Amino acid sequence: MKKIIFALLLIPFLGFSQTDNKIEGLNFDAPCELEYTRNLGNQNNYSCVTQVSTGEIFQYSITVQNLFEEMSGLSGNTLKAFKEQFLKTTTENAESNNEKAENIVLANGEKAVKIESFLTYADQKFKNTSIVFLYKQKSFIVNLTTNDLTSTKSNSLTERIKIK
Repeated sequence: MKKIIFALLLIPFLGFSQTDNKIEGLNFDAPCELEYTRNLGNQNNYSCVTQVSTGEIFQYSITVQNLFEEMSGLSGNTLKAFKEQFLKTTTENAESNNEKAENIVLANGEKAVKIESFLTYADQKFKNTSIVFLYKQKSFIVNLTTNDLTSTKSNSLTERIKIK
């Protein structure tokens, strides 16, 4: 009986546990382990999906693209200009797709763009929040897609990104 009571007390904590995923130079906290898949075009994808008991689905994903060739030889002002133009173009592309984009700063001081959009798939609506930034000659797109349109988890997406 004690084992059953202990298990029942432990289950809620297991359901909210976090996994510290180490992805190409950054750590990302998620309620599941991100699995790696290789893409074409020098891109790597990592993703996982969780579903809570009330039916809400949360998909966490990170797309990493190596920009070594594009950034090779850049330093000082040219590197700063490249990063600024990258983020400006990201914002312009989002806005041209009628998505909400805003400039933000991550905890380590890296500049980023936060993009919010809504998608419909098979009559199901989804909210997608993306954080786009450059770090160590790579571009990162961190996503949270959910069918819970009022979820506040997307507001704390930047807190899940830990760059050392």
